Amino acid sequence: MSNLLDNGSVLPHGLLGANADAMMGGFNKSYKNYPLRVGVVTEIYTTSNDRNRSKLTTEYDVLVIEQNEDKGATTIQYRNCLSAEGLGSIADYFEKTLRKKKKKTTKGDSTNLKGQNGAIVLLLCLDAMSDKGIIISSLTHPDRKTNLNSEDPFLQGEYNGVQVTVNTDGSATFIFKGATDNDGKIIDTTQGPTTINVEKDGSYQVSHKTITQRFDKGGVASLTATDNITNTTQKDFNVTATGNVNLQVAKDFNGQMNNLVFSAQGSASLACQQLSVNAQSLIFFKSAQLQAEAQGLASIKAPLIIMDGFVNLGGAGGQPILLLGTVTLGVGNLGGPVLSTAISGYALRVTGQ
Repeated sequence: MSNLLDNGSVLPHGLLGANADAMMGGFNKSYKNYPLRVGVVTEIYTTSNDRNRSKLTTEYDVLVIEQNEDKGATTIQYRNCLSAEGLGSIADYFEKTLRKKKKKTTKGDSTNLKGQNGAIVLLLCLDAMSDKGIIISSLTHPDRKTNLNSEDPFLQGEYNGVQVTVNTDGSATFIFKGATDNDGKIIDTTQGPTTINVEKDGSYQVSHKTITQRFDKGGVASLTATDNITNTTQKDFNVTATGNVNLQVAKDFNGQMNNLVFSAQGSASLACQQLSVNAQSLIFFKSAQLQAEAQGLASIKAPLIIMDGFVNLGGAGGQPILLLGTVTLGVGNLGGPVLSTAISGYALRVTGQ
């Protein structure tokens, strides 16, 4: 190649010199890209995006901090990288969206794993070709404090405000906090939290601000709510208790049904301030004995009253009931009728049929 230009100028000989090492380095960078890289997700392309190449799944741009042997480190953008997913079959899959960098707090244009809120990922190139980047995993973000504080077994993970924890004692917790931003802050604090706990003895509890439902391993179950509780079933609703059933109602107790049937093997007792029974047709009482007692007035009102059987009327303090042998005392009136008072042989109670 001549170093003489058309205008007669002569270029320095070294400017056009060939560098075999640089040529081989460029080839290796494109077709022999074996090292494991670390970088930050900077862009996302869903399958509906025109810039998505494979149309297979979501693709990512990853800004990689790359060290080439003993030469200086630099940042290189790997575009349209796929992300490794779990299971990998039609029926079984595990997908998630990685968060892209939305802000950085470090100064300057250089890329730093700290001071930015994008996902930090590990990247390898399929077939060692630089244009086939695949995200194989992620690393702990330096701006998030780890929750691993001991050598004992412990697991914790969170995605978009849903946190799962498995503690050292085997207990587990599922917490719904509500959607979070890239910095882990809750966007709408009214969404949560809702917590599901499985304690080390197997006791189970679901709770949030207004409702708590607990199933204790000892056999005790409870449901507590600050508002209404509604149970609806399309068929029968059965409650069976081998012990007592206790109901405490601060206000009214209302029931609507076709038929009401109570059956007690022992005694039945009802205590209230006032009792009112209103039937559209017959009210029927049947027992071995029937006793009614009123502290004050007892009143029965009907167009017709029928008492079938032996009936006792009267009581202490009542008017005398004259019998055939009743002795009366009266003041004479010269053989005329006089007012007399029964003095013996009378009754205060009468029995009839």
